[in-house]
Amino acid sequence: MLWHTAIRNTLANIIILYEMKQTQTVAVVMCTYNGASRHLAEQLDSLFAQTQPPKEIIVQDDCSTDNTMEMLADYARRAPDGVQMRVYQNAQQQGINRNFFSAMRRATADLIAVCDQDDIWLPTKLEEQCAAIGQNMMCVCRSVPFTETDAEVRYDSRRPNCNLIRLFYASMMGHCQMLRRELLDVIPTETECPEIYRRTCYDVMTATAAAALDSIVLLDKVLVRQRRYAEAATYVGVDAHRVRSADNAAYMVWYGVRNYSMVKPWMNAHFAARRDFLLWVERKSKTAFSVSEAVLRDSEHSPSSKDTVLPTTDNAIFHDGLRLLGYETGKGLPAFLGLLRMYVRYRHRIFYTHETDPVAFLRAVLHPFMQIYNYRYLVGKTYR
Repeated sequence: MLWHTAIRNTLANIIILYEMKQTQTVAVVMCTYNGASRHLAEQLDSLFAQTQPPKEIIVQDDCSTDNTMEMLADYARRAPDGVQMRVYQNAQQQGINRNFFSAMRRATADLIAVCDQDDIWLPTKLEEQCAAIGQNMMCVCRSVPFTETDAEVRYDSRRPNCNLIRLFYASMMGHCQMLRRELLDVIPTETECPEIYRRTCYDVMTATAAAALDSIVLLDKVLVRQRRYAEAATYVGVDAHRVRSADNAAYMVWYGVRNYSMVKPWMNAHFAARRDFLLWVERKSKTAFSVSEAVLRDSEHSPSSKDTVLPTTDNAIFHDGLRLLGYETGKGLPAFLGLLRMYVRYRHRIFYTHETDPVAFLRAVLHPFMQIYNYRYLVGKTYR
């Protein structure tokens, strides 16, 4: 009977969630480059102070020229009991994407928490994200920027949207991510999808893949202090025109109308790379789903956290996302009107935080032009 099946499935899910909370292990994956003089010790100290220690800390150095390797070796010798700290150094510089993806694939734990070399984690970060992730492929927390220099910092305390449509236009920073190791199986390699690797960073790919599976959860709590300084690889100053105000909105619309024909072709290529990436995620998720389903079907024991069927891209927001990217990469009035229709449809979910009407509707209608300002940096940019 249907009610009997529903009760059985509910009980099975409760058992799985309980087992996950009790048994799942965590790997912290950090990549370094000349970190010894850039606050690496403070970050490592915050890892050692976690209330839920990780099973392993994997650090992969990208050919530092300072004493980073010596510092890492010293910390590895005095890692907390039960924590295995493994340190690797690349023979040649790999860059951010290759370094992080190869380091993550060294992990043996169930979950991977990505770590930068210069931030500070709050003591309960791993514990709280492990409790929050459930059966999802990714949990993201919040981070608050701070600086000890004259670097510009800005923090928006509003609850952010965290879905596939939003992540086409934003990102969830790597140091906020905790992901299941299986998520790596649905992310295409650089050989398979080279353009996305040239155009964006690893954390955009991991978050977009999880969102494509509709399997990403937000823990709306600050668990990382993000250090900001001009030499940081991801540092970007505050753009005064993007601070929320009516005057700035009017300026961005004016800029977009004047420069639409110049910027839009560059945006088309930008979003084409994301569309290709999603199609690869779709193909790979179906393969991974078939394998995990077969393992579960052939299993002789009850379902557990170790043999659940992986999610796929067979969900509404994924199909809408592909449709939206089709309009983003299209040309002419039909593509523009289709894009406008999608912006209006997702007006409560496409911006940084939930907007109510009529503000959400007005922003959606103006968004095709305001986006031109946001993506003006693409004009003339080349990728290698």
